[in-house]
Amino acid sequence: MSTVSYSHLPGVRRILSDTSVFANVSVLIYDQTDTEGKYISDFTRSIFIFVNHVIVDMSICVFGIVGNCLSITVFLKQGLRKSVNLSLFAITVSDLIGLTFQVWHNFCLNPFLELADLPVNFFDIQILTAGTPNVAMTRITCWLTMYITAERCVSVLFPLKVGSIVTFPRRVVIIVFCFSVNLAFFLPLYASYYLTFKFYPEFNKTKLGISVKENHDMILNTSHALLSIISFVGVIINTTILVVTLKRKAKWRKSATLGQNKIETLAIRDKKTVLLVVTVATVLVVCYAPGVTCALIEIVLPEFNFEKKLENLYHVMWSFCFLLNSINASINVIVFYNMSSKYRNTLQDIFSSLNSKNKSKVKCTILTRMF
Repeated sequence: MSTVSYSHLPGVRRILSDTSVFANVSVLIYDQTDTEGKYISDFTRSIFIFVNHVIVDMSICVFGIVGNCLSITVFLKQGLRKSVNLSLFAITVSDLIGLTFQVWHNFCLNPFLELADLPVNFFDIQILTAGTPNVAMTRITCWLTMYITAERCVSVLFPLKVGSIVTFPRRVVIIVFCFSVNLAFFLPLYASYYLTFKFYPEFNKTKLGISVKENHDMILNTSHALLSIISFVGVIINTTILVVTLKRKAKWRKSATLGQNKIETLAIRDKKTVLLVVTVATVLVVCYAPGVTCALIEIVLPEFNFEKKLENLYHVMWSFCFLLNSINASINVIVFYNMSSKYRNTLQDIFSSLNSKNKSKVKCTILTRMF
C-alpha cells in the first residue's frame, strides 16, 4: 500500500490507497486545517466555491449570455435613438461582457483544477483576468442604472422639456463617461500587478501567476467602495423619487382637466417605461447590496481579505456576491420581455423571421433533391 500526500492543496489532503497501477483507487478527503478563529474551514470554503461558482453561477451565466445577446439584437433592431434604448443597450453590453468574464472566473475557481497539476495557478491569475474585469463591468452596470433612473426622473418631473434636456449626443457622452471613469480606477491595479511565471513553494513548481510591483490594496479597496456606494445610493435615491412621483402623478391624472390632454398622454406613455426602469433598478439594488457591504467590510476589517485571517469567510461571502451579480446581469431579459410589449413583439418578430427563413431553406433543399 502506498500513500500520496497532496498537502499543497488548501485545506485538503488526499490519501490514495492502491495495490496496482490500474487498481481501484479509494480517495479520502478530509480537512486538517486549524479552523480556530477562521470561522470557516478550508474544506468548507472549497465546497461553497464549487457549488456557487462551478455549478450554480456557471449555469446562470450561460443563460444570461444567451439572453443578453437576444436583448442586444432587439435593441439594435428597434433603433438606439428611441426612448431609453441606448441606455438599456449599454447596460446589456456591460452585463454580457461581465458574464463572459464570470464564466472564466468560475472555471478558474474550480477546486479540482489543482489536481490536474497544470503549469498555471488559476486561483492566482483569476484576480487580473476574471474577477477584477467582472467587478468592473458590474460597477459600470450600476452607474448606468443610476444614470437611467436619473434620466427617467427628468422625464417624469419635466415631461415637456425632456426632449431638449436629454438628447442622444448627451446620452452617448454620459454612457462613455460611466465606462471610462470606472475603468480608469482599475489602472493602478494593472499597473501594480502583472502576470508572470514564478516559483510556488507549496506546489514545489514554477507556475504562471501574478506578482506585485507596489501594493496599493487599501487605495484600491477604498476607491472601489467609494464608486460602488455613489452608484448604489444614487440608484436608491432616483428610484425612490420615481416611485413617489408616479404616485403623485396617478392622483394628479384623476383630477386633471381635459385641457391638459397633452401632458396626460405623455405621462401615460412614459408610465410603462418608468415602471420598467424601476424594476431593473430594484433588482440591481437587491443583488448589488451584498457586494457593497463586502467592499465596506474590507476597509473596516483588514483581516477580511486575501491571505489574511478571514480569507475563507471572504471567499465564501464573495461567492454569493458574484452569484447575485450574475443573477442581476441575467434576469433583465426576463424583465424586458414581461414588462415591455415593444421588446416582446420585436423578439417574437425575430424568432418568426428566423423560423420562416429556416422553412424556406428546408423547402429549397427538398426541391433541389427532387430535381
